[in-house]
Amino acid sequence: MAVIAFVVLASVQFFLLFNMYRMEDEHYYAIEKQKLHDVYEPVIRNDKLYPGAVQIIDKHVYKYIDTLGMLYERKQFRAFDTLRQLMCDSMFAELRAKSCGDSLVQDMKKQLGITDSLQYCLLIGNIDFAFEARKYIPVYTRGHKYPLINPAIQDRSGIRISGVLKDINGKNTISSLVVSSPLARSYKMDFALHIDTPDRVWGVIKKMMRVFMLSLFSIFSVLVIFYITFRNWLKQKKLADMQTDFINNITHEFHTPLSAIMVANKSLQNEKLTEKKENVSSLTGVIGRQSDRLKKLIGQVIDVSVGRMVKLNKTTLSLNDLLEDVLLDYRLNISDSSVQLDFENHTTYDQVAVDVFYFTTMLQNIIDNGIKYNNSAPKMITVSTTNTDEHVLLSIKDNGIGMSDAITRRIFDKFYRAPNWKKEPIQGLGLGLHYARQCVEAHNWKLDVKSKPGEGSEFIIFIPCQH
Repeated sequence: MAVIAFVVLASVQFFLLFNMYRMEDEHYYAIEKQKLHDVYEPVIRNDKLYPGAVQIIDKHVYKYIDTLGMLYERKQFRAFDTLRQLMCDSMFAELRAKSCGDSLVQDMKKQLGITDSLQYCLLIGNIDFAFEARKYIPVYTRGHKYPLINPAIQDRSGIRISGVLKDINGKNTISSLVVSSPLARSYKMDFALHIDTPDRVWGVIKKMMRVFMLSLFSIFSVLVIFYITFRNWLKQKKLADMQTDFINNITHEFHTPLSAIMVANKSLQNEKLTEKKENVSSLTGVIGRQSDRLKKLIGQVIDVSVGRMVKLNKTTLSLNDLLEDVLLDYRLNISDSSVQLDFENHTTYDQVAVDVFYFTTMLQNIIDNGIKYNNSAPKMITVSTTNTDEHVLLSIKDNGIGMSDAITRRIFDKFYRAPNWKKEPIQGLGLGLHYARQCVEAHNWKLDVKSKPGEGSEFIIFIPCQH
């Protein structure tokens, strides 16, 4: 609706500007044109075209009028046509050669005090001969092409006698006259003077520049308002969608620690399992870790919502021991029997400085991602550690659907959700891998992702060793 309203507004503005331009164009140079008309017509009152032109015209007309009349009466039309063209060509040539149009226009400008640059054109439109009183026969008609008349001077508006003005129209007509006689052996001729400025269009635009700029500014202002409104609407919509997603999926985000606590608690109620103290210790350890994780997870969600930076509480410990604890807790929550979670230790030293909470969040989110985007049977997640000279390399590899390069570049963006390859909705807020990157960056680690569509994905984290 906003786009339609803008189009309608722009169309109305264009229509108004166009009509204003037409009105200004019709009245452009109107006062000067009237003054030029009032000066020109008295100069040629007893003449035609320009002073002295009537003698040239009469000389040629009365030299051939009797012969042309005879040929016409005898219906020798081919000879008539040839002779009239030759007469007109010679008459037009002499009129052009002896034209004083340039000096005439300059004199009129000087007399009226006009300093603008002007272009003009003197035209002959039609010539008719009357071999009998009031019975005119066409000798030259504007717009027709005559092969025996100089083609360079023929124009759709008539014969150009002098001047360089190209655009001939009624808006730049200074004078248009028809001279005739009711007697036999006479002629009728119409001719015109056109004068205009060479930059008429720009002159009209300059006259309406204020209105044009005001209209352009109003359209631009409306466009900016529409853009700002639309952008704010998109932001509000995104926030509303994010809020809806958060409400719909918050239970899923807390599912892991809650499920682990519930499973451990149920196991503690099993007398056979509690007969051994090591089982009780293991289960209470799970409850303690997951309770602490649940508390910290709530704080982390609050931190992300208010935009706080990640603050680490690093501890130097064995990475492999930490991984075994994390994976043990994770296995308790796996309800999908088709998931196979393996751990492979290929290190000789594994002491690292790490924030346990954020590391656990990072690892579980990467594993969750490998399970959610996986249609293999079984869904295999392999966590492995190896050494380089200065680092412990932590690899989390899955046999899922994989990712294209375009998706790989965006997976760590906040709230980004990859295109859904399933018909049913995939749970999550699009925050898991964003959390993972936050953790890696906060630890000053390096994260590399290798993935191809249909071949699974591998996340490799370079963790400096503490020798």
